[in-house]
Amino acid sequence: MADDVRLERGGHADPASGSCLMERVSVIAGEPFTDRPRCALPALAVLAQQINDRVSDEARQTLLPLAPALATSATDDPRASWALVAVCARQVLARRPDDVLAARLLRRASRARSRWTRVPLRGRPGRLAGLRALPDLAVAFHRAASLAGPSGSAERDATLVALLAEAAAVVTGDAQASSPVVRSSTWNTASSSS
Repeated sequence: MADDVRLERGGHADPASGSCLMERVSVIAGEPFTDRPRCALPALAVLAQQINDRVSDEARQTLLPLAPALATSATDDPRASWALVAVCARQVLARRPDDVLAARLLRRASRARSRWTRVPLRGRPGRLAGLRALPDLAVAFHRAASLAGPSGSAERDATLVALLAEAAAVVTGDAQASSPVVRSSTWNTASSSS
């Protein structure tokens, strides 16, 4: 990766006008310039876009090392998308153990994982089944972001960067992508208590 690459908020028309994390991923993967590269799991791309746009300029640059993992995250296994719901729900429960909504989302993710383990889907049906996780992912992520700390704070930046690192590690199985701020754990062992 070039040393002069600087990640920015939002979308861009071309690499010369700047790039967000997912646009950089498209360049790394050799795909057309877009914030929705085919090489990335759609749910992980959405999470990366949200985090890219919510952290400070300084923290955004720490996302760049995650680009190679994001560039290899595409899968048609719907369990991967539900894994991201579980990662975000566990982040909420770590800060607020009695959060009923996060516990419900974690149970839904666990049930989805179980369902798609019993009835494995591949190809287009698997990708479509994975997209069904997006509404729950949005709720879980926004809940986690709201508890991450005050907007613009170093605490919030660190928490959100670590959240994306954990999400990338869970989806790709790459322990190196995980951040020490939030320890990676497989979503398969998610507790369904509460």
